[in-house]
Amino acid sequence: MAKKKLVLPRLVPDGDLKRCSVCGYPFSSDVKPSLDVAFADHLRKTHKPGQTTEDASQAALRVVREATEKV
Repeated sequence: MAKKKLVLPRLVPDGDLKRCSVCGYPFSSDVKPSLDVAFADHLRKTHKPGQTTEDASQAALRVVREATEKV
């Protein structure tokens, strides 16, 4: 069985936004109280330590679905 490479979530630039590198969740640059706090909160809620790849994929789908429903 091949080992999977651990992917650490980080913010990646995408035009005027920054996105989570794992699930693509968008963050605007003017998020309050700060981008760092918002991203840390996102990681705690969505990419919990110990999640399996399947769990993270399901969480990513939920986050993207919720983000697009609000638009």
